[in-house]
Amino acid sequence: MCYELELTKINRLKIADAFRTVPRVDMSLPCVIEGQMGQAFVDDLAQPTIYHVVIGPFHYFAGSSDTPQAQAMMADFPAYNLLMPSAPGWAKLARQQFGAALQTNTRHSFSSASLSADHLNQLLNDGSFQGKVVAIDATVAKQLSTSSELYLDLTDFDSAEDFAARGLGFVALAGEQPVGMAYSSLVCSQGIEISIFVQEAYRRQGIATALGTNLLLACLQRGLHPNWYAANPESVKLATKLSCRSLGSYEAYFCTHD
Repeated sequence: MCYELELTKINRLKIADAFRTVPRVDMSLPCVIEGQMGQAFVDDLAQPTIYHVVIGPFHYFAGSSDTPQAQAMMADFPAYNLLMPSAPGWAKLARQQFGAALQTNTRHSFSSASLSADHLNQLLNDGSFQGKVVAIDATVAKQLSTSSELYLDLTDFDSAEDFAARGLGFVALAGEQPVGMAYSSLVCSQGIEISIFVQEAYRRQGIATALGTNLLLACLQRGLHPNWYAANPESVKLATKLSCRSLGSYEAYFCTHD
């Protein structure tokens, strides 16, 4: 059995301590530790020995992995979600629990330290996309959050207005039709988590480059750290094109159990 842990100041300090040795592969843990986004669960509210952090489909564990409580929490792990890098023992426990239904998902991290505004502006000037790229304000965010074709998931934001106030994003228009977007899926004081999506019929037309370039330039202008991870070769290629520097790969686990 697990209990949701209120993200009070003292509890956020406890979460930070529990996850202090867990690799920071994205913005998820900082978001929860700051109380900006996400949820935390524990095995015992008074004296927790297990911490489980959740943001969207991403799950992180810290604490004792060799207890009955840990086995019970892992048994409740939802299908079609990702077990991200966690404290020692949790990946092993997941493999024992789900066997072949737990698929390794190799992801690639990038550094933004090598970004160059000159290079990004040159990519914009040389780009092949002939449509428009516009900033996502509250009105556009609200429209995209109800779209069946190009969907902006605002689950981790309070509202479209909250996204406009704390987040950052751009949408590509072919005519007046939204066909792709690049946006901050997570936000904390350290920066943003980058997400880019282009509708399949409009790919390989320079749209992802235009979107990523605009978003990275906006980050540079605002002094934000853009965290880029790549889960497929196309994302690796785009990050490299935009002058992000590879930091290597890490393994997460995608659970497909019924």
